[in-house]
Amino acid sequence: MTPGTVDLDPLADAYVRQDMATTNFGTDPTVIVDGQASGANSASEGYLKFDLTSLAGLPITQATLRMWVVGSSTGVLNIKSVADTTWGETAINWNTRPAKGGIITTFAPSTVNAWMEVDITSAVAAGAGSLMSLGMDEATGNTDGYDFNSKEASTNRVELRVSWGGGGGTPTPTPTPTGSTPTPTPTPTGPTPTPGPGSTFSFGAAGDWGQNSNTTAVLTAIHDSGANFAIALGDFSYVPGNSETAWCNFVKGTVGSTYPFELISGNHEDAVRDGQINNYVQCLPHRLTPLNSGALYGKQYYYDYPAGTPLARFINISPGLTFPDDGSYDYSLGSTRYNWVRDTIDGARSAGIKYVIVSMHKYCISLVSGSCEVGADLMNLLVSKKVDLYLQGHDHAYSRSKQLALKSGCTSITPGSFNSNCVVDSDNQFAYGAGTVIATVGVGGVGINSQDPSDPEAGYFSTYQGSNSNPTFGFLKFTVSPASISAQFVRGAGGNFTDSFTIQ
Repeated sequence: MTPGTVDLDPLADAYVRQDMATTNFGTDPTVIVDGQASGANSASEGYLKFDLTSLAGLPITQATLRMWVVGSSTGVLNIKSVADTTWGETAINWNTRPAKGGIITTFAPSTVNAWMEVDITSAVAAGAGSLMSLGMDEATGNTDGYDFNSKEASTNRVELRVSWGGGGGTPTPTPTPTGSTPTPTPTPTGPTPTPGPGSTFSFGAAGDWGQNSNTTAVLTAIHDSGANFAIALGDFSYVPGNSETAWCNFVKGTVGSTYPFELISGNHEDAVRDGQINNYVQCLPHRLTPLNSGALYGKQYYYDYPAGTPLARFINISPGLTFPDDGSYDYSLGSTRYNWVRDTIDGARSAGIKYVIVSMHKYCISLVSGSCEVGADLMNLLVSKKVDLYLQGHDHAYSRSKQLALKSGCTSITPGSFNSNCVVDSDNQFAYGAGTVIATVGVGGVGINSQDPSDPEAGYFSTYQGSNSNPTFGFLKFTVSPASISAQFVRGAGGNFTDSFTIQ
């Protein structure tokens, strides 16, 4: 078995308050735990629920509950077992809260704006293969409250980091794709119309979809746009459990049963959260030109489009993700996957393919305070190779960079800072071959989060929209011709945000 490490989002999290006994706080961006029995901060208890079903049979070696502290405490906090896993995030309150069992462990958080990591390996190992609920309260005699980010926070959300088979801590590198068992790619059930060799075509891209009226509006906009195909940049159903077929049918109901809807996994599909990528690719298979030898559709693969005389190479990868059957996808400098990306880009250039387009779910630079989740080595590889487009999701908002390149005064881009020497052009009319444009398109349908124009990396970006600035669900449409790539943000629902740029 390949050792691995995965970060799991809660299925549900909430806190309950004694002085507001019938009020639900399941959608709050924080979880509050407080032993005070009266006053402004009356006694509060936290509840978390995780889906451990696809960890069944794995030899769990480490499990760490990671909480981003926004309100510290000098008191002692208890994490307790909760036998009831049927409670609902938007229904639980003080009066209906499930009973807590024995203490799993205790901890005392003291630092704000930092990760608090608590070992709960024994509880996770015992619960692997099922749902697991946890309760949190403050030890008797302590009244100093503790607050941490919930799964509804815009960044640094609570998570459970689980390792198996000897894995632990940082993600574990995996063997070359040719040594893995490729994910089966079913044969398309119907014809897929494609443009002729060297002809102009268009495609759409968005991530972080969900299954709601906003999602339907975005899918309808894709259908009506005339795009030849779409790329889903990860995080699909947001429905726990075996939700894959239902979501695929939801998509097909709008775009058509044989429409090419290309998939690349997000962190909601890499392990146990909301279905698994291996199942999604069965019901939304690859329907375009042939994949590369050894392709892992949905995880790491490329194809050239259109057939005959392709204009573009599409490279789809999964940095920062871990799959139970395939380990952690590491793209650090010198790794097998880093070298695969480098060689695949170089191969496109050698073959005379004009454009290179790279897609993934997680981000490096962004307009939220999160860290570079894909690794700076990978981002700098793509910028150094001057790939034309670098598409990502994960941040539930939209941001689009200026044209970036490594050159004199900019030997690399350092996450968490801004270097103006790394910007080649900022007027939205970019020269072909001069650099890379990064687009975050996480507005496929789930709730939009805010963007921070004062973020240290903000200087790299030309435009953005989020919950604090004209929130608009939609997708980015690209028209690719022998002479240029033109991009336009297409609205599905919400506000009236627009963006466009050209590479020529």
